[in-house]
Amino acid sequence: MVVQSSPMDYPPFLKEILTRLLTPRITLLAPPPQKELIDKLLSVSDDELTNRSGPRANCIRSLLLLQAGEFDRSHSIVQGMTGADAAYIHGMIHRVEGDYSNAGYWFRQALADPFYRGLPTDPIQITEAVAKARTPAPDADVVKILQAEFESLLRSLM
Repeated sequence: MVVQSSPMDYPPFLKEILTRLLTPRITLLAPPPQKELIDKLLSVSDDELTNRSGPRANCIRSLLLLQAGEFDRSHSIVQGMTGADAAYIHGMIHRVEGDYSNAGYWFRQALADPFYRGLPTDPIQITEAVAKARTPAPDADVVKILQAEFESLLRSLM
């Protein structure tokens, strides 16, 4: 599934990526890694990607790399960061890997921030639903929740 919501006022490069990015990332191999997008995401400047630099740009790059299927780079970006945004993405990475207890740890770190406690989706509940539905073709409701989580997080980081 490609991002369906209308991109806010995203920079042109990000708009292009979002039209081609297969989301949501469910497992390490589903959807298949998108090598061409990964290469683009690794070579683009922060400014071209997000119109800003710093921690938020790093989080956006990590989130997009995760969705495109580049786990090592996505993980290395957030692993060296502090803050709720990085913790949330760190939790998503471990959930995709199937390491649900580690994902829970990182989501609890993110939920210490009032912003994340106020989200309409609870990452702990999402992780539990993913763990229960862990099949090659998860339930459509789980896919919808993961898609909404990705889109909501991206909007909040912009």
